[in-house]
Formats: sequence, C-alpha cells, structure tokens
Amino acid sequence: MALITLRQLLDHGAENGYAVPAFNINNMEQGLAILSAASAVDSPVIIQASRGARSYAGDIMLNYMVKALSEMQPDIPICMHQDHGNNEATCLSAIRHGFTSVMMDGSLM
Repeated sequence: MALITLRQLLDHGAENGYAVPAFNINNMEQGLAILSAASAVDSPVIIQASRGARSYAGDIMLNYMVKALSEMQPDIPICMHQDHGNNEATCLSAIRHGFTSVMMDGSLM
C-alpha cells in the first residue's frame, strides 16, 4: 500500500473504533521493528520524524527508508509524519521530502 495521509488513517480509525500508534524513527532498525510489530497485530502505523531525527538521518534517507518499509510491508497502511515542526519552512521541507502529514507546533512561537 502506498503511504497515506494522517487524515485518511485517523478517519478510518474513528470509523472502526481503533487508535493508531505513532513512533519516532531515526534509523532502519527502528523502522523494521515498528513494521514487524504492526504486521504482527495487523495495525496501521504513523512513522514520525522530529526535527532532530531529520537532522540526524537526513530527509532523503528518511523518505527512502519509509518508502522501502511500505514496499516491504505493502499490507500495512503507513503515514509519514513531521512531528512538532517549529516553523513554516520546516513543514514545507517535510512536504517536499515525501511526508504525508505535518504538525506545526505553534507553542514554540
């Protein structure tokens, strides 16, 4: 399954009475563990990256890592989420790098 938006994921959860877990990711091993667990319980998942994770792993690496995970587990719906964007530039950059959801943290202003 292709990456989906957070709205699609949360709407389906609300309609069917389930919560959706969200996990921050920094590297391949974390991604593999998250998808292994999601597959074991047949759950969609939100894979999110903080500004720190984006700085550590890089946007291009995170984008390809999450796309690879979605290809490896095509039956698991995945949302790639920017967690706590600190400004408009951070959020726009996330969108340009394949994130299917962004969160702007206004409390940082």
